Amino acid sequence: MRWFPVKRRPDRARVRDYTCECLSLVFEQCVAGGQGFIRRHDRSVSPWVVAESPRVRVVDAEALWQQLMNGEAR
Repeated sequence: MRWFPVKRRPDRARVRDYTCECLSLVFEQCVAGGQGFIRRHDRSVSPWVVAESPRVRVVDAEALWQQLMNGEAR
């Protein structure tokens, strides 16, 4: 998967699902402005690094989330 630095945007993201907070990499399935994306928090470094997948149609982001959860994302 390609990850990009988080850009400041006027729309607020709504987190629909997330992975366990106990790991150093935490993923969130997000929706904002009618688009879906995955946000990644890398807490293995200090300060934490936050990145996002490209924003796509919500249905495509949901499919990407399932691939990520199943270990199939590329």
